Amino acid sequence: MELFQLKYFVNIADTLSFSRSAELLHVSQPALSHQMQQLERELGTKLFDREHRKIRLTSSGEVFLPLAQAVLFRADEAIRVLKEHMGVEAGDVSMGCNPSVATYVAPKMLATFRATFPRVTVELVEGGDAELARMVLDGTIDFAVVTASGSPTTLDTTFLGAEELMVVLPPGHRLASRRSVGLPELANESFLFPSESFNVTVQVMEACRGAGFEPQIPYRTGSVESVKNFVRQGLGISVLPAMTLGEVNGGGLAILKVDGGMSRDLNLIQSRDRSPTGAARALMLHVKLYLSGDAD
Repeated sequence: MELFQLKYFVNIADTLSFSRSAELLHVSQPALSHQMQQLERELGTKLFDREHRKIRLTSSGEVFLPLAQAVLFRADEAIRVLKEHMGVEAGDVSMGCNPSVATYVAPKMLATFRATFPRVTVELVEGGDAELARMVLDGTIDFAVVTASGSPTTLDTTFLGAEELMVVLPPGHRLASRRSVGLPELANESFLFPSESFNVTVQVMEACRGAGFEPQIPYRTGSVESVKNFVRQGLGISVLPAMTLGEVNGGGLAILKVDGGMSRDLNLIQSRDRSPTGAARALMLHVKLYLSGDAD
């Protein structure tokens, strides 16, 4: 059982709504439901009754709720004490991440980190998941945020959360007025993907094949931003992480959900063979808090 699963459970118990909790927790509803199913399997009991689109705690859920709240309170207190202890730390940290995280998440995340830890210098290294895993293993970087579903046994992996993938369409597209779309409906579309290290491309292509068609890719561009510009010009469609679409209001793009949901995982990887410095521990903790929505 993971702390984030307890956090998800407590939030759902507070809202009595999976959709509302998914919105508050910044995860997709299918990913949230999947984590609750895993928690229920591990506990060997149902925590929620789901009837007529309404949910309520089972008797087991009512017993488990204060226990989960107590564990989360202790964890928060431990984090607070640790942050106070690490506040005196100074040093250099090298952090790896893929280009989309570096562009759309890291700037604000590192700005809030610097406000708390002004004496820590951070080097941000961009790369693909396999490249970043190798760099963590050989000690070139201290840790990395990756999207790969698995890592070598010599790495410790911490799940940070799931991020929804969205279908991106040009204005005036035949599906632009829809809120969601099934992948089979996109079989005759031209797909656009960045040529940079981008694991979502592989994930989307595999999902399309699972839906019964081979995606046609007439163009590959240099970055996510250029993909969006190509889509705006009607040269094709794309499927991109939600983090890359923050400016879409008025940005000339139509954004749709994938029927049934599609998401990618974000994971923090670090070496099992080396102890991180105090500065690296401080940044890793900040990354975990920030990406779970708990950072100050």
